[in-house]
Amino acid sequence: MKKIVFLSLLFAIGLVRLFACEPIITIDGKEKSKYKTNEELIIKVQITLTHRNCNVDIKNTKFDAEGIKILSATDWKESEPGVWERKLKVKVTAKKGQTAKITVIRACSKGGCNQPFVIPT
Repeated sequence: MKKIVFLSLLFAIGLVRLFACEPIITIDGKEKSKYKTNEELIIKVQITLTHRNCNVDIKNTKFDAEGIKILSATDWKESEPGVWERKLKVKVTAKKGQTAKITVIRACSKGGCNQPFVIPT
């Protein structure tokens, strides 16, 4: 019985992976422990389309910014099949202790993503 439950759980985890985009958000360059108001930095966004046949174009990916301002962005580039990358130049507008974050949003019938990334202030 335990084997059946364990195998069912592994199967369910595998299915979830098939139905969602996987964003990885990082700071490009040397990371700092805290960022000050008006400081500029580059954020790298990498999205892996795990289901490979997404009907939502990568250009329809949205960004919700709180406590930061997006100054500019590169075009999306496919670094390998199903993996897209883009860099955003942002400026921190949050004051010390306030929230500074950017959320990557993709809405599709297979789950999409809604992934926040907090920038320490």
